[in-house]
Amino acid sequence: MNATMSSRYAIILPILLFLLLAVACGDTFDSKELGATAPPDSYGDTSYVLKQPIWTGFSEPADVHVGFEPFIYVSERAADRITMLDLSGRIIGSSATIRRPDAISQDHRLDLLVCAEFDTTIDGRLVTFGAIYRVDLVEAMHNIANAPIRRVYFDPLNPNRRYTGIAVLPDNSYYVTRTGPSNSSPVDPDDAIMVFSSRDELHPRVEWPALSVDGTGLATITRPSGIATFTRPTSDFVYTQTGTKSLFRTQWITQRTTGDVTQWESYYTPARDGELDFLRVSLFDHPEDVSIDDAGNIYVIDAGRDSLFQFNPSGFLTQAFGGPQQFASPEGVAHFDRTLYIADTRNNRILRFVLSTDLQ
Repeated sequence: MNATMSSRYAIILPILLFLLLAVACGDTFDSKELGATAPPDSYGDTSYVLKQPIWTGFSEPADVHVGFEPFIYVSERAADRITMLDLSGRIIGSSATIRRPDAISQDHRLDLLVCAEFDTTIDGRLVTFGAIYRVDLVEAMHNIANAPIRRVYFDPLNPNRRYTGIAVLPDNSYYVTRTGPSNSSPVDPDDAIMVFSSRDELHPRVEWPALSVDGTGLATITRPSGIATFTRPTSDFVYTQTGTKSLFRTQWITQRTTGDVTQWESYYTPARDGELDFLRVSLFDHPEDVSIDDAGNIYVIDAGRDSLFQFNPSGFLTQAFGGPQQFASPEGVAHFDRTLYIADTRNNRILRFVLSTDLQ
């Protein structure tokens, strides 16, 4: 660890002494309550339990992220801010204005990375752009209200593009999912996955052999909505998409090398892996976000089915719960210390769930 990193963590460590973990539990959920929203034959032996109290009072929470400190960060889209909480749910503070924050992540320098928007005037006309922001928490000693906010990227030629998901790699480079209405260009369609360096430099457009707006089956990318990386050292990622042309609305993308050729492709394929739950065409409706725990389990939140799906690293569905009686168009999911955090967007709240086995 270099001197800069050491000084940053020296600032953060005293803050961590004040964190408390809430230990309260509530109602259980049975997968049978989902009805047609999830397959009936792929559940594990344990169920998720809602932890109390429920965190309410948010304004259209579009995403939730657990930082490395760890603090909880909630992007409140309708309130134009990022709200910071400790693990007990106590609100520590909120950021200065960030217009309609849609997705949030954190790099290993403890900076927040936010997909949001901004307004500007061009030739007397108000124009809204999608943008990526960096919030320097360490500069403000983690006083998020005073943290400098810097716009690090926007596309001045394409104001209709929006950035819907962001995920950091171990070297602080990061992926961003992008979408928009114009996808006729074979060179630079709106629907894409972007790669940035740790210095916020956009890499030249990466040719993803497995992903194309004109592809079929596993080769299709339309309206990508969220993205997650693994905690282990790998460039693999899992992303979600909501476009109607996408039969496989959640995909794990990996690099494979054959001889001297390295290319990106789907980690799972029906020809090689058979009928995996992860590739079940009828499973997802409108998946908005994805999270991956330290064991490689994958959690997908589906706003169309108001449901959470958990897959093991082999691609089999191990848990599913939710339904309209529990969620209303949830858009964000995060995992930390055996706890799931879900942004229940239209209900304006954050819900936490633990496995029933952790309560014994």
